[in-house]
Amino acid sequence: MNAINFDDIILGDEISKGSFIQVYKAKWLTKDVAVKKADSNSNDCIRRGTKQLFRANHENIIFLHGTSMSGPNLYLVMEYVDGGLLSNFLHTEETKYEVQHVINWALQIAKGIDYLHDKAVVHRDISPSRILLCDKHRRVKIYDFSFVRHLDTLMSSNVGDAAYMAPEVFNNVKYTEKCDVYSFGITLWEMLARKKPFEKYCNSTTICEKVETGERPSLDELQFHCPDKIQELMTGCWSPDPDERASMKDIIVVFNDHQKIVDLSL
Repeated sequence: MNAINFDDIILGDEISKGSFIQVYKAKWLTKDVAVKKADSNSNDCIRRGTKQLFRANHENIIFLHGTSMSGPNLYLVMEYVDGGLLSNFLHTEETKYEVQHVINWALQIAKGIDYLHDKAVVHRDISPSRILLCDKHRRVKIYDFSFVRHLDTLMSSNVGDAAYMAPEVFNNVKYTEKCDVYSFGITLWEMLARKKPFEKYCNSTTICEKVETGERPSLDELQFHCPDKIQELMTGCWSPDPDERASMKDIIVVFNDHQKIVDLSL
């Protein structure tokens, strides 16, 4: 993994903040970058994830330039994009988009996940808050490598946001890359509904209990007319049986069939 001298980094404004991380716009030598600062409690988890994605080179995945240490903190030096989080865009009332934008974003997300799966890598935390927009909102890039693992490793349960978590993950049974397919299906619903999935439930335990009994986001809440083939694909993605879920390659075929060449800038 490329080790970067922390003295070569100039941190700028804070872009986002979580419980254990902060993300800054920064300068690394002459390059504009985003720098994710992880506190010492999360260093090992993030280091394991970044090891799988170092040198990943795909247009729909944020490029990781390298890592840096300063004191007890780990810093990830990443490609900088200026469109912000997809989750923020979806849930800002002033923003407007159409179903063709959703199809375009979903296709790109699927391509990014498929790239990981081809390398026997599972993301385990796909959601709109793990996706960044760029190029006037025409392009998306998956980021946040905290929970990425190789399929050959022993993977823990209850990883990621409960609203997007496949049943097999919270049930503490062996799971595969099909957990990302489930998360993709919930993410697609959120893009089409402009609502948070399971937002009426106040905690993760309740969400998991409801999912276990078969509850899924309601199709009645979709804000856009969704082609039947895509709607069928979406509901198939969140099947309780991973073997019944499509592969990412199958998903790409469906969205390619529904993509139109239009000006998607916003």
